[in-house]
Amino acid sequence: MTQLYKTPFGEFSIKRVPDNDKNLQAWNSADLYILNQLFEWVQSGRLNLKKARILIMNDAFGALATPLSKFSCDSYSDSFICHDATTQNINYNCPDNLEKLTFIKSTSNLDTKYDLVLFKEAKNQTFLKCEMLKLAGHLNPGAIIVGGIMARNLQKNTLDMLSRVVGPAHASLAWKKSRLIFVTPEQSSNGSKPGAYDLDKCLSTFKVDDLNALIYNQANVFSRSKLDIGTRFFLHNFPDKKQYKNIIDLGCGNGVLSLKAAQLNPQAFISCIDESYMAVASTKMTLEANIQTRPLNIQYIEANALSDYSDLDEHEKADLILCNPPFHQQHVVGDAIAWQMFKQSKRVLRRGGELWIVGNRHLGYHLKLKKIFGNQMLIATSNKFVVIKAVKR
Repeated sequence: MTQLYKTPFGEFSIKRVPDNDKNLQAWNSADLYILNQLFEWVQSGRLNLKKARILIMNDAFGALATPLSKFSCDSYSDSFICHDATTQNINYNCPDNLEKLTFIKSTSNLDTKYDLVLFKEAKNQTFLKCEMLKLAGHLNPGAIIVGGIMARNLQKNTLDMLSRVVGPAHASLAWKKSRLIFVTPEQSSNGSKPGAYDLDKCLSTFKVDDLNALIYNQANVFSRSKLDIGTRFFLHNFPDKKQYKNIIDLGCGNGVLSLKAAQLNPQAFISCIDESYMAVASTKMTLEANIQTRPLNIQYIEANALSDYSDLDEHEKADLILCNPPFHQQHVVGDAIAWQMFKQSKRVLRRGGELWIVGNRHLGYHLKLKKIFGNQMLIATSNKFVVIKAVKR
């Protein structure tokens, strides 16, 4: 549902993606705090947005990019959904501005210099640090860097990290439960603070003995330092009683489930899908590093769940979908993403195809699957997790 978003740069109707909870809005007070500050600087003559090259980082749903789309902006994110939502919101409000906006994946390098950098908070501070490292060498003299964060999420170590990596950082007073972070870049003779982004420094690995594999994790991947206990429980209760031909790992993360599926079903075509660019890249690294004895019959897809799967012939549909659904989007906890994944899975499965999921017991996924599929089967349970199967009839 689109909602009216009143900013000092105009009023816009914008929405979240997925758009199935009317109680959630596509912006927060930190977005407005940033825009109010920019408008004040424009009014005072400190900032000329028409002449500035602008980088927007971690912009959820285009709450910053939409009002600023008439200027020269780049939108950098690890989220396919956020880029897709930004596209939809600009198309709805000011479609002529879309060509002025460039989308940059988190797995890509920056290739220009910026006068103004706006960033929203990231749940993962390692990811935020790697983003800031990417800015080295990409700031014009006198560049302004300002971030927006909900006050409850601001930690002193965030300011300390920004001060070490970029330059002195301090936070504003709170406004409507949000705060601004001002960062003053320290510049060397080449125009940036010493130190630069290095993928190896932002990459972590861990060993999974059950798979005899080394798992690769880029900076923004869920559970990047060790195998999460839900996935471990899934590995111990994995579908292995039949030969599957077309498998989808929905929300592939670092590729652990994809790797297990590839080991058990060497003949299968596997699709690894995630909305995180870094997750898809991590899955590709994991599979290519651990399966070297045969050609990989695998595709890697950055997408909003299974939204792009439509009008499939029966032979194109999946035999098996594996899913460890997220129960949050940014800082919002909820089941909207899980509902979307389950509904779309039913559409993409062939008759007799199976959806296998793992989740926390208290989330009640068995009720959702029963409502959508008309059936569900408890495969395994522990004191915290369940593995459930649903079959498309």
